[in-house]
Amino acid sequence: MRISTIAFANLRRRKGKAFFLVSGIGIGIGTAVALLSLSGSLREEIGSQMDRFGANIVVTPHSDSLALDYGGVSVAGVSFDQHQLSNEDSAGIRRIPYRKRLSVVAPKLLGTVDVDGRRTLVAGVDFASELRLKKWWRLAGRAPESATDVLLGYDVARAVSAIEPFPGTSADADKSPAHHSAAPEKFRITKERVTIGSREHRIAGVIGQTGGPEDRMVFAQLSHVQDLLGRPGQLSVIEVSALCKDCPVEDIVTQIRKELPHANVSAIQQSVRARAEAVDRLSRFSLVVSAVVLAIGALMVFTTMMSAVVERTKEIGVLRAIGFRRTHIIKGLMIEVVIISAAGGIVGWLAGLLASRLALPYFTEAGAQIELRVSLAVFAIAIAMLTGIVSSVYPVIRASRLDPSEAVRYV
Repeated sequence: MRISTIAFANLRRRKGKAFFLVSGIGIGIGTAVALLSLSGSLREEIGSQMDRFGANIVVTPHSDSLALDYGGVSVAGVSFDQHQLSNEDSAGIRRIPYRKRLSVVAPKLLGTVDVDGRRTLVAGVDFASELRLKKWWRLAGRAPESATDVLLGYDVARAVSAIEPFPGTSADADKSPAHHSAAPEKFRITKERVTIGSREHRIAGVIGQTGGPEDRMVFAQLSHVQDLLGRPGQLSVIEVSALCKDCPVEDIVTQIRKELPHANVSAIQQSVRARAEAVDRLSRFSLVVSAVVLAIGALMVFTTMMSAVVERTKEIGVLRAIGFRRTHIIKGLMIEVVIISAAGGIVGWLAGLLASRLALPYFTEAGAQIELRVSLAVFAIAIAMLTGIVSSVYPVIRASRLDPSEAVRYV
């Protein structure tokens, strides 16, 4: 009679305990798989959310300045060796080796103009890039389409009487493209045109109150503002958003500095570091919880195997008495453990995937998916088998050391 035949016969004879062990290992593996799958999806979700927060690299013109102090009184400093950014610099950023890791390159020119007789800061932007970069903007109206279309900041719109409170829902506020939602402020646009400099411009929309500098600015097409300010081809700042899912921000900064030696290139590390810390904490939490649950499953296997050795004392004694060696006993019991552990790993993997799919909508926004990874299935089965084998080592060795003469006394 072969050892494997005896092992399969024992599993069929003790279906209840086999089911109990499979369930115990499956619960532990299922919990680990669910947490790891959720943490992986949350990692992607957090990365996507951080990418939506805007620029994480800022390019500004390089200049040297000298602070002046006369008689202990600080006076205005002197700037020298000033450089100017240009449209060519914006194109140069798109030529760096890591250009495929750049999400948005948003050039802009800043200056002051008269808006209906009020001195106001105007920003010339590429609206296609700017609206992708500033996804938190809430627009009432629509995105600019022509060169003379402008967006007004909330404070500017109030100052030129372009908006008025609108009781109830903002039905007149259209949703703009690029996933911008209607502004929650209850106002409506009451003015169609505004005079900027000496030219009339059409008000395409108003940016809902942000609490930032955008509230006090007017946004227009970049080329139009360059012409309006008499600064053709010039830029004041270039904002860059790198794809932050494991993106080498420092390497990207180095490459931009090499491409634009006359510019200051700074990485805004707060968003990247915050994302990395959040993901690391979530991953550590998942690993700790998974380890605790697996430890409980291992203890369950250990306890069950110890009780099984006591119950099977007579069986083991008979086998030893008819010539089975210790290695045969160990082999037979380990075959049972491996089969149970593998079954528990498969059941746990399937249960963990199902649980993570059901729980995912409560932790992420719509659209997030659980990735079906073969490596996770292999990992789950391997960990289940390792847990079962390690937990059964002592009970199996103890069973193999039973004295046949003592064991046969129970027959």
